[in-house]
Amino acid sequence: MSKHHVRSSSQSLPTVPGTKIYYLVFLVIVTVLNISFFLGFGNYTYHVQCSTDTIVEVLSLYIAKNGEATLRNLMPQQCSATGDETESKLKNSITGLIDTCRITQRETEVDLRVKSKPTVTLITTFADHLHADGEKIIVHNNTLVNWAKFRPFVKLVLFSNDTFWIKIAKSHGWDVIPVADGNDGKKPPVLKEMMQSAMNLHKTQWYGYINADILLTSDLISNIVSLSKKYDVSKTRILFTGRRTNVNNFTTIDPTSDKSIRYHANRFGSLYTEDAEDFFITTKTFPWDKILPVVIGRPGYDNWLVGESRCKLNTTVIDVTETFLALHQTTLKGGNSEGHFHEGGDYNIKLLKKNDVVPNFLAGLTDCIYFKTYYTFCDIVEISQRHEFGPACACNKAKPKR
Repeated sequence: MSKHHVRSSSQSLPTVPGTKIYYLVFLVIVTVLNISFFLGFGNYTYHVQCSTDTIVEVLSLYIAKNGEATLRNLMPQQCSATGDETESKLKNSITGLIDTCRITQRETEVDLRVKSKPTVTLITTFADHLHADGEKIIVHNNTLVNWAKFRPFVKLVLFSNDTFWIKIAKSHGWDVIPVADGNDGKKPPVLKEMMQSAMNLHKTQWYGYINADILLTSDLISNIVSLSKKYDVSKTRILFTGRRTNVNNFTTIDPTSDKSIRYHANRFGSLYTEDAEDFFITTKTFPWDKILPVVIGRPGYDNWLVGESRCKLNTTVIDVTETFLALHQTTLKGGNSEGHFHEGGDYNIKLLKKNDVVPNFLAGLTDCIYFKTYYTFCDIVEISQRHEFGPACACNKAKPKR
C-alpha cells in the first residue's frame, strides 16, 4: 500500500509582461533542436535503439491487440531478432497464463464453497476503552460489523465485561467471553489466555488475535485459503502478521464494503512502520502454552512474539503486508502509540525482565521475517523468500541473565 499523494495547489502562476513571447521563442528553439537532432546535423544520423522500453511497448501493444498484428510487423528493424519462433513462444506463454488463471479461479471458487464452514476464529477485546469516547464508539462498532460479514468462514469472540458492547456484539453474531476475574483495569487481558479460551470454545484450523481498531477485507479469506493449500495446517506451525495501513478519515467508511475500505486505504492511507504489528493469525498447532503471559495493548509484546516464533518456536512466520489489508482506524486520542500512554505501559518489559528474558525486538520486525506473500498475475496469494537481511534481524543468541 503506497502512501497517498499530496495534491498540489490549484493556483496559477502570476502573469509577467512578455513571458508569453519568451515562452514561444523558447518553444521554437527547442523544436528546431529536436528536428535537427532526429534528422541529423551534417554526417550524424540518429538511430532508433532496440531498448528494453521499446520491446516492452511492442509487447504491450501485441497483447492489447490480441495478436492481431504479428510481432514481426510491430517490432522496429533494430529488433528484427524477434521472429516467428519468439512470437510462438510468447503466444504460448500468454495462453498458458490465461488458462492457469482460469483454472486457479475455478479452484478458488470451489475452495471458498468448501470453506464456507468455520475455518478461523478471530478474537479481540475492548477492555482498555470506555464507551464514553465518541471516536471509539464509531471505531468499535465499525469493527464488530466489519468482521461479522465474514461469517460463517470466521468464528468471532469478544473479550469484554462491558454490557454496552456485549449486547451489540451478540446482535452481530459474536460470542462473548468475560475478561478474567482479577483484572484490575491496570492491564488488558493476557494474550495467550484469550487464545486458549477461544481454542476451547471453537474448533477451527486457524486462530487469530487482531486489534479492535482494524478493519478487514476479503484478503483475510484469500490469505488463509492460499496458505491452507500450501501447507499441512494440521501439523505445521504457522504465524502470519504484517503492517497496518493508517487512515484518519474512518468515519466515512462503510465497514460492510470492501470497495469502501480499499478506496479509503488508497486515497487516505499510509503504511505504518515495520515495528507495529496489530494482528497475529496462527495455526491450531502454535504453542501458546510456551508463550509468556504478555498482555495486548502495551508495548513490546508484538515484536517479542514474532521474534520468539522465528528464533525459538520452530514456527513458519510469514509477512503478509503485500496481500493483507489491515486498515487502522486512527483516532485523535492515542491512535498510533496509544499503549504507551496507559497506566502500566512498561508491563510487558517488566514481565520479560522478571523471566530473565533478553529480548531482541529487532528480530521481530516485519522486514526481518524470512517469508512474505505477494499477489500473482492471477490475483492469487503466493509466497516468496527475502534474500537480504541486516545484522539486526539475526536471532539473539545472548544467554539469559541470572
